[in-house]
Amino acid sequence: MGQSKKLGVLALSFLSINSILGLRNIAFASTIGPSAMFYWIIAAIIYFIPLGLIVAELSTTYPNQGGMGVWVRKAFGEKASFLCSWFFWIANFTYYPSLLLTTTIAIAYGINQPGIANNPMKTAIISSIIFWIVTLLTLKGTKMSGRLASIGAPLGVLVPAILIFGFGIYSMLSGETSATNFTSETIMPNNLSFGAIMFLSTLMFGFSGAEMLGTIAGNVKNPQKTFPRAILITSIIIATVYILATIAFQFVITISSDQTATALYLFADKITNQFGLSFSLSQILGICFVLAFVGSLSFLILNPSVMIAESAKEVLSKNLLKKNKDGMPATLVKGQAIAVTLILLLSAFVPSVSSALNMLILMSTLAFFIPYVFLISAYIKLRMTEKNIERPFKIKNNKIAITVALVGMLSVVGTILLTLIPAPSTTLLEYLPIVLGPVLFGCIGFILYRNGNLAKNKNKN
Repeated sequence: MGQSKKLGVLALSFLSINSILGLRNIAFASTIGPSAMFYWIIAAIIYFIPLGLIVAELSTTYPNQGGMGVWVRKAFGEKASFLCSWFFWIANFTYYPSLLLTTTIAIAYGINQPGIANNPMKTAIISSIIFWIVTLLTLKGTKMSGRLASIGAPLGVLVPAILIFGFGIYSMLSGETSATNFTSETIMPNNLSFGAIMFLSTLMFGFSGAEMLGTIAGNVKNPQKTFPRAILITSIIIATVYILATIAFQFVITISSDQTATALYLFADKITNQFGLSFSLSQILGICFVLAFVGSLSFLILNPSVMIAESAKEVLSKNLLKKNKDGMPATLVKGQAIAVTLILLLSAFVPSVSSALNMLILMSTLAFFIPYVFLISAYIKLRMTEKNIERPFKIKNNKIAITVALVGMLSVVGTILLTLIPAPSTTLLEYLPIVLGPVLFGCIGFILYRNGNLAKNKNKN
């Protein structure tokens, strides 16, 4: 790829913001009330900032295509690299459907047909069609993903964030009564309950995504300078948007956990009625969110597949890893689309779209955090064993670097353990996939690696 076609700071920042920042997380955060602001800050400190610093250092020190999988292989070898990439790839099978359902709801409001959002089967079918369209576009490579994100990030993420924050502030200044009681007592948690800790771990999931930037390091201009700058820009924008938009949202409306799928549109409808707007704010948000989700989907579809293709060169069959003329592992990406379609259709049998959405988010949380254990462990080992390697971006003090890594590790392991403990309202049917899914796919990963290793050794002999 020529230098002129590579991604610069702004393009990489757009990709990162579009992949990490999810305004639907604002709705989820608002279910706990004013203390959500406190938890956003804690989640950023113990998770997002440590992970951002680790990824910035690793991606600039080892700027190879493949990201997390390459770093883990360098630290622990091929087996660990494959399992890390395998879990990361599989985790997306349940994350994509949750994002797609949100996209379909956005379309429903964008075309002023909100009734679609109440029909699980319709949303599943429309979501599947969207995923296949974006998948086929993604097969055109990183340049196409960059174009989609460059449109989606400013129009689909920043514009809605400005609208939500702007109307929230306008509501405050116009003398409207706050729907939420903001005081020092309500903002600070009164007690550290199990439910509150579970809530914190879910907000941490809302900050996930920075590690995927490493998978496209080979397609970035001057990664030694571009990555740190892009991560800095991304960190400031995401943290600010999450906190300010949550405050604005809660000033206008309060919601319960069974309204998370449509909460942002309930907010928009209240604003439209409250100020007698001549247009439907929910329609505008719906159109913006569609742009954002399509842009982020392209990047999210591409990177786990690139990672597993890089890590599984000696494990999976050559036909499965075969790349198209644009350098994309087409068979893997299409197989992923088939799996996601099946999960979407199965989710249609859950009573409501909100219930399906909440279940899919819980299912993906556990599997998503497992690769982070590999990532942080690899960082610690490489920091200790490769002391003399040039690190264009680094945490200069070694003790501080290890402390940052351990804080990130504690938050990740804590989240995994907390996810294994069912909430009081969780049914057995909802809980079993959360736990058995990662175990089953972990076993499949071990079997694939073993068989691939046996075949490789046989060919050598």
